[in-house]
Amino acid sequence: GCSSELGSPGDWEVLFVRGNANGDATVDLSDIVRILTFLFLGDPAHCKDAADIDDSGRVDISDVIHLLKFLFLGAVEVPPPYPEPGIDPTDDDDLDCRFLALPPNL
Repeated sequence: GCSSELGSPGDWEVLFVRGNANGDATVDLSDIVRILTFLFLGDPAHCKDAADIDDSGRVDISDVIHLLKFLFLGAVEVPPPYPEPGIDPTDDDDLDCRFLALPPNL
């Protein structure tokens, strides 16, 4: 069981880096490939929040385009949490993340 000091895992804050869709700790072309395999091949996404590059509340082809513009043109910004891990400041969507969860206030 969980220690009462830590609360339950459902209350923990999930840390991720927006754009790091494949969980390898870097934001690069491989993240685009990961999003495309999720969208078109049905592979599971371990952190849909990280794949939601434009922070629209859904993962779709616009996220691929946004990341391409960011990586190759420098034409757009990646919304927080980026470049450091953090919690989703716009946690008003149904996207989830299963990378690293920390108890609150740690």
